[in-house]
Amino acid sequence: MNARHRARLIVPAAIALACFVTGCTATNAPEPTEADAPSPSASAGPTPTPTAAAFTIPDTTDPVQVAITLKYDGDDPSGEIVAGPAVLVADRPFSIEGQCQGDGVGFEVMTADGEKRVIADGDFDCDDPPAGEFTYQLPYAGPVQVNLTDADDVDQAWVRVVQP
Repeated sequence: MNARHRARLIVPAAIALACFVTGCTATNAPEPTEADAPSPSASAGPTPTPTAAAFTIPDTTDPVQVAITLKYDGDDPSGEIVAGPAVLVADRPFSIEGQCQGDGVGFEVMTADGEKRVIADGDFDCDDPPAGEFTYQLPYAGPVQVNLTDADDVDQAWVRVVQP
């Protein structure tokens, strides 16, 4: 084997080894674009969890909605309370849905009759909104009202009763 043939084998191998050690890439690789770079705002605060949904207030005229309470930006823990459009049907399952921005929220569901009995209550973290864990079946029939019992650490929130 002559020296010229040996050089053809050794030089490319040496260049490949040098690139491997130093981390260089081929010259035809695309340059990073501005879109590939992390945005300045991405490092400025906490990144949202992949399952976190954008805060959206549901349609208050949803026919399966029995009641809803809404807290808007501000300190008032009960910005708006809406009964209906449906009424609770006795002995049929109903669920609590909700969403908030902040730490967490507490709620209570009470009869909207003269007795105003609490028929359900609970709380949830804004990072983990209710997904079926608040489901009840009671002998009560009629209108209900939802109240926020602890909303000091949230900017916005809604909690509603639905009965499909």
